[in-house]
Amino acid sequence: PDPASRSSIPTRQSCQFLAAMARSSAHLVVLVFLASLLQLQASCPAGQGYPSATSPVCAICAEGTWSAEGATECSRCPPGTWSSERGALDAGACIKCPTGMWSSQEGSPTPASCQSCPPGRWGGTEGLSQCTACSPGTWANQSGATSSAVCTECGSGKWSPQGAAQFASSCMDCAPGTWSSEIGASAQESCTPCSPGTWSSVSGAADKSTCTSCEAGTFQPAAGQANQSVC
Repeated sequence: PDPASRSSIPTRQSCQFLAAMARSSAHLVVLVFLASLLQLQASCPAGQGYPSATSPVCAICAEGTWSAEGATECSRCPPGTWSSERGALDAGACIKCPTGMWSSQEGSPTPASCQSCPPGRWGGTEGLSQCTACSPGTWANQSGATSSAVCTECGSGKWSPQGAAQFASSCMDCAPGTWSSEIGASAQESCTPCSPGTWSSVSGAADKSTCTSCEAGTFQPAAGQANQSVC
């Protein structure tokens, strides 16, 4: 044969090369298939997840949990919510506790986890994980309150530094020798001392008129005096 025809005939080496390429391509196809299979096994359908890291078998999400497509774990409903639905597909299945209630529990399967806000606190929105405390200078003895309107201010002549107070007794009287017309006071500094030359033995005085002047011919130079004997 002429040289041109000999060049078109595959040599032994070229046949071996082509065979090796074919084997490599087959291996590549197998590897791609196995990778795809592992990827499928590493995720679950919506509403399912692995029971644990050591048990990679998809199972239906329990009450109080949910799972989106492709997840491997069921996510818990956040505090302030609950769900009795099995196999929930998204967080929309988690129902919020109503106003005036709260829950600190994650993954709750029942509305029983929602508790009324205790006295001294209130909850103005749904889905709360904690209730808001009444401010210092106020108190409330009602449970399940839905607004700050439940918080009653300490009256004039009184003050309270305590937040979330539950009783009117948390409001303390201004001391004798002082007075305050402020409502809802949160600090003792709200109680104004009687002026020098006056005194008052009244606790919880609400106005300056309780400060009595020293009798004629007597005087005392200090403010906030509680009895006449200082004159």
